[in-house]
Amino acid sequence: MAAAAADDDVAPPTASGYLDPSYWDERFGKEEHYEWFKDFSHFRHLLAPLLSPSLSVLEVGCGNSRLGEELLREGVAGGITCVDLSPVAVQRMRDRLAAQGTKGVDVVVADMLDLPFEPESFDLVIEKGTMDVLFVDSGDPWNPNPTTVNNVMKMLECIHRVLKPEGIFVSITFGQVREILIVQMRLPLISFTTIIHVGFI
Repeated sequence: MAAAAADDDVAPPTASGYLDPSYWDERFGKEEHYEWFKDFSHFRHLLAPLLSPSLSVLEVGCGNSRLGEELLREGVAGGITCVDLSPVAVQRMRDRLAAQGTKGVDVVVADMLDLPFEPESFDLVIEKGTMDVLFVDSGDPWNPNPTTVNNVMKMLECIHRVLKPEGIFVSITFGQVREILIVQMRLPLISFTTIIHVGFI
């Protein structure tokens, strides 16, 4: 899936700025809410068939999204965990949930390249625009630089580790299918059964 990128007035001067943790702390310190690639309502029809009350869900790179709350409203009650590298984003999200009296969503400071969870902890892992950050300085899309490939592989290996054996990973991305396919070919331990390229939503 793909959609428009962030508004120009909050974007860093160059694409590589998305790799700088201080950019995110500064942005989340000012910004109340932003949904990368639209909000849940735009792709609910794709996620709803995967959801059930007993599902345990991990959202990687939650930022200040309301996806966790939307999943809770959909009846997911097996535990929703949202992680982000930015302590600012995490604290603001915790404050928002507390102010709303929302329970059932746990928000944790964590690096997507080193997820602090036990193996086979989640039925469903979702990322929405988070993996795209790793591609911002990837170079040639057919031959991305080694650092990009290593980081993307590390992220996917972490996700694979925390997923249950029949778990599902959903990636909502602005990336081109060719980038995903290149990563897929280098990850024999992970089975990609479906790639849906919806275009702009």
